[in-house]
Amino acid sequence: MSSTNSTASMDAFVPELGLSPAAVAIPLLSLFTIFLDFPAFVWHIKNRNLPAGSLIFWILVSNLMNLVNALLWPNDNIPTWFSGTILCDIEVKLDLAATLAVVGSVLCITRALARALDTSKPAISATGQQRFRRNLLDCALCFGPPLYIIVIHYVVQPSRYYLFAIAGCTPSVDDSWPSIALLFIWPPVLCLPATYYALLTFHRLRKYRRAFAAILAASTSGLTRSRFLRLFTVAFIVVAIVLPVQSYILYTNATFPQLPYSWAAIHDPAAWHEIVMVPTAGAVAFDRWIRIALGVVVFACFGTGKDATRMYTAWLRALGLVRLFPSLRRSSLLPSHTRRLRSAGRDTLKDKAASLFSSTFSRSSLSTASLSPHDPAHSFPHAVVDDAYSAPASPASSIEHPPAGKPDPAPVRPAARDRAPAPVPPREDPWSWFYRLPRVGGAQVPRHDEERGDAVVGGRGCT
Repeated sequence: MSSTNSTASMDAFVPELGLSPAAVAIPLLSLFTIFLDFPAFVWHIKNRNLPAGSLIFWILVSNLMNLVNALLWPNDNIPTWFSGTILCDIEVKLDLAATLAVVGSVLCITRALARALDTSKPAISATGQQRFRRNLLDCALCFGPPLYIIVIHYVVQPSRYYLFAIAGCTPSVDDSWPSIALLFIWPPVLCLPATYYALLTFHRLRKYRRAFAAILAASTSGLTRSRFLRLFTVAFIVVAIVLPVQSYILYTNATFPQLPYSWAAIHDPAAWHEIVMVPTAGAVAFDRWIRIALGVVVFACFGTGKDATRMYTAWLRALGLVRLFPSLRRSSLLPSHTRRLRSAGRDTLKDKAASLFSSTFSRSSLSTASLSPHDPAHSFPHAVVDDAYSAPASPASSIEHPPAGKPDPAPVRPAARDRAPAPVPPREDPWSWFYRLPRVGGAQVPRHDEERGDAVVGGRGCT
């Protein structure tokens, strides 16, 4: 297939024969973006998340075209350029399809997120027919618009493609009103419902922010809180970028002078095989940078979560890098449910040990309760109390006072088998006035009349 090269003449134009900064930055950033976004694409495909997988796929394709084109046409040295036969025939169709595919995928994502927070409908399990309709709608929005624009582009395609320096293969579109109605109007049109669902989701997030987790758990979406917020962030940013850009493109093409449409003139065999090559003096169209920006957004939202981290770890282990990075063996890189089980096991052992120690210590107490300001064992360590509110006890044992000038001997704890369980302390102690009396070593301790039925406080050394 023969091709004719034609170059637009520019009087004050200075071609860039070397490598411009854009010619170096675009392929490097595109390659970096592909490397970062590919794990997220694999994860969503494994989990059968069609809208998110479609979104990442088309962003990967766009950055792959960025990389290839910048390497094949890096400067304005037109005599050395590759004609782009077959490669550009495929790329120009994918370039047009990528825009509508990204918008259609975002529309599916925002619609699903808005339905997940819809409290007006009861949360019931989806039937097989409902799931089929939902999947059919997702397929129609993800694959329908790209297929449409690939086919309809031929109606307004005056030549095979254009070749720009650095940007590479660029679709050719006729300057007539059918181009507006068939091509340029549809990206903003699809962005409008996607924007509506994104704003509706944001409104429901604010409205139900306190019950967000409960509503999400009761829905049939199967999304966790983290995955919901990541999907919403990606969709919201993509809508915020694509809608103004596509609206600007539509406005620019609509205000450009339109030519009368002629099928015969557009599909003239003599002009069809003409390939227009355009030097750019190191400049590049802004849409090439948008592709890289969208790839960075995808990685920031999908490539930094726990699911992606586990995938990175599994891949590094499969490559045999455990010896170089021993930290790959740590349990922190295990799945979250495994870490929870392990930590739960540790907490159980710790709780059991603490419970055993506390129960052993409490059984070793000699008083009816822990030492407190109203406990006789605290104020009178040598007194034995027959509490009227406690269970009947054996006769009080007597303890002699130590000689004057010597400290009190430390109490000897009985053996564990001889310890009696501690009785429940009374709610109100009627002898609280007695416990506040000062203790005098070797002197008499106040004694109450037994005829009144009061409890007797005494012992050896007391009269």
